[in-house]
Amino acid sequence: MIFYDNIKEICSKHKKNALFIDMDGTIVEYKVYQPDFITNDTKDVFLNAKPIEIIIDNLKELQDIKNLDLYILTLSKSNIIRKEKKLWLEKYAKFIKKENIIILVRENGDYNSDNRNFIKAKVMKERLNTYDYVMLLDDEHKILKTTQKELQNKGEVFHISSAII
Repeated sequence: MIFYDNIKEICSKHKKNALFIDMDGTIVEYKVYQPDFITNDTKDVFLNAKPIEIIIDNLKELQDIKNLDLYILTLSKSNIIRKEKKLWLEKYAKFIKKENIIILVRENGDYNSDNRNFIKAKVMKERLNTYDYVMLLDDEHKILKTTQKELQNKGEVFHISSAII
């Protein structure tokens, strides 16, 4: 698998590495909803979302790389969805440590429309005091481009399509 080989090669060049993984559209089927889809209407929607099995399986293989820590780094519009995402992860991604799950909630002010595209880069940069190199697996081009620019030579980004091949 090319993605596994790329991650393994990166990890061989750096002492301590972290891979941050988005959820919606990356490891979980992404559904498009109307902009006025209110938080109260979202109950059970995320819980019933289907896992993207090929990505989950590929990520399970990465956990064997000794100097790589896997993180979930995802955005959530509400605390209802945040709770459901945690339950979903317990069901489909038990291999991710609970302390490595970062869910930023818009309802709590963790992010907004102004910083949405660079908030993940900010979180990842804060971890550079622990890690030599950080990576992001995501499906959103704006977030990937912004993150790559922010990380410069301290990290790398991968579009979800990279993890399939």
